[in-house]
Amino acid sequence: MLTPTDLQRQTLRLYGELICRRPNYAGQLVLTTGAGSSATGLPAAVSIAGGTTLAIDPDTAAVKSTFRQGGLDFVVNTLDEALRVLKNEIRQHRPLGVALLSPVAPAIAEILERGVLPDLHITLPPDPTLLFPFRNAADEPASPATAHLDLAVEPSPELTAWLASQHLAEAVLDSTPTTSLRTLDARLLPLIPPTDTARRTWIERISHYQRPTPGGSRVLWLTPTEKASLPPF
Repeated sequence: MLTPTDLQRQTLRLYGELICRRPNYAGQLVLTTGAGSSATGLPAAVSIAGGTTLAIDPDTAAVKSTFRQGGLDFVVNTLDEALRVLKNEIRQHRPLGVALLSPVAPAIAEILERGVLPDLHITLPPDPTLLFPFRNAADEPASPATAHLDLAVEPSPELTAWLASQHLAEAVLDSTPTTSLRTLDARLLPLIPPTDTARRTWIERISHYQRPTPGGSRVLWLTPTEKASLPPF
């Protein structure tokens, strides 16, 4: 099981993989499937990016653990329940993470039968044999395809290039017994330019989806100048 810091690091990376491809996921549905897929940090990353997630996960322990720490908003047992919860939030462009406790194959078959088209499908582990139709920009069914983010490797070339273009690198800042993570976040926000919505959104929302732990760390992206100018926390 990932430590809180490692989970946060993975969530930040997945958030980066999302926003370097599309700056705003409001009204978008991300489908993730596989045992433990709900516990990868992806639902939190999608919610922070403004989108909705349907995680089809047969691992009850992973789902319940993620729900307890805030990474999921709902846990359901049927696709009907999942779609009922997701439909309004997608229409209202509000973030939401829903886990469907179910074996993957029958749930995918039911989704296809009902004509539900996600905007992105991420499998765990990556499965190039599982094809899925997506919506294109005109909201029409696209050719069957599947998109993968491999959690076991380094950041993708797209994310690496995006970070380099912004002169950003990962930093891990530890809170102290007298400084909570929320206090640390409040002190970090003034360092981030008001126009940098991607990083400001991360700092503002991550504690909601991964509840702070005593003596925890904040993982974020900083420029060399920002890192050098950090005040003592």
